[in-house]
Amino acid sequence: MSDRVVVVGGGISGLAAAHEAARLGRDVTVLEATTRVGGKIDSGFVDGADLPFPVDMAADGFLARQPEVTELCYELGLGDALVSPTGAQAFIWANGRLCSIPSPSVLGVPLDADAVAASGIVSAAGAADFAARIDTITAPLIGDASVGEVLRPCVGDEVFEHLIDPLLGGINAGNADGLSIDAGAAQLADAARAGGSLRDALRAQVGKAQAAAAGPVFNGVEGGNRRIIDALHTELGDRVRTSEAVVGLDRDGSSWLVRTGQATYPADRVVLATPAWISADLISSHAPAAAAPLAELAYGDAVLVTFVIDKAQVEHPLDGSGFLVPRAEGLLMTACSWASSKWAHYDDGRHAILRVSAGRTDDARWLHLTPDELVAQLCDELVQTVGLRGEPAIRLTPWKRSLPQYRPGHLDRCDSLDAELTATMPGVTLTGAQMRGLGLPACVRQGRQAGAV
Repeated sequence: MSDRVVVVGGGISGLAAAHEAARLGRDVTVLEATTRVGGKIDSGFVDGADLPFPVDMAADGFLARQPEVTELCYELGLGDALVSPTGAQAFIWANGRLCSIPSPSVLGVPLDADAVAASGIVSAAGAADFAARIDTITAPLIGDASVGEVLRPCVGDEVFEHLIDPLLGGINAGNADGLSIDAGAAQLADAARAGGSLRDALRAQVGKAQAAAAGPVFNGVEGGNRRIIDALHTELGDRVRTSEAVVGLDRDGSSWLVRTGQATYPADRVVLATPAWISADLISSHAPAAAAPLAELAYGDAVLVTFVIDKAQVEHPLDGSGFLVPRAEGLLMTACSWASSKWAHYDDGRHAILRVSAGRTDDARWLHLTPDELVAQLCDELVQTVGLRGEPAIRLTPWKRSLPQYRPGHLDRCDSLDAELTATMPGVTLTGAQMRGLGLPACVRQGRQAGAV
């Protein structure tokens, strides 16, 4: 058993690793370079908005049917704070109007050709192309490929570009044509590996999920996901050291010395829960073959702008959870979540809370705008899409280099990284979003696994 565990990085993955190590009775220390823990998870009040509650600054929910975060919340005493979304429908901005997303669908892949044709999202030719392709018999997928390589032949270009890419590409601030289907869309990978009709394989998945369903698909935390971070920080107490940037790892016999600018920490086990480029720098002198792919991992830049305004100053009834924007529509925004309609705990009966996202790996326009220009552009687009009137309270939250891009072969590269570290840096483990999953459940799962070694 490794008794002394040093976790580098105080995001959700690192805190989950420390939580698990502490639960197992190990001597754990968390070193975080910035002044706060939580990484890309944060919540806060919106200045100028008369709201009695904080609003999430990044992810406001997580998959409940991947149980890791839900279970962690119960362990931390937050079980009573778990909430589920209202289940309101989602839309696509297409051809100058909001169109309902065809139902049923799986990760943006529609299953009903008539619903696609009636949606108004694609042209008549695009709908006919989808109907002709969706039941095509295909060979089982072998190995990894991009989502675009696998799905374009099965759904046609229009459905892919107007339904699938806005969802999968938007989640990753990237492009579904370059996204590993294994790492970024496991459900679709499983269906492709079954071979035959994609629709039949996805329908079978939906049937199994419905039969096994218990409880909501998504959860959130009333008061914001920051409460998970705060609870972990409180539990770990002074084992968390903020403003301590790790500058090097040195061998110490069969153990390690973790150096910061202030101190040196001996460790039997080191968990690196830092962004890929930082992890690469820390391991480069010991494991250059592992450092190289980490250093090369691309990241997407995104920004989340929260608008709070009286509901009477929005023409659209906001009777849904929000909408996605295909890149072909030319808007700066990639999505707009109607948080006050999506979550009951964000509805005070008076205000509309709109969380607008922008940024893709192939659309960096927002990075070249001043904050005032960015807000003005997004305000204009809200006027166009939902009929925004008046002056909202606004909070701008940039997340630069925040979303690792999983290219085909990503999981194989992760396996190679693990093997290389085992061989050259025994006792050092990589974890976090740069490895095997972006979502909160995946980060918590990976963190806890790393903390249990």
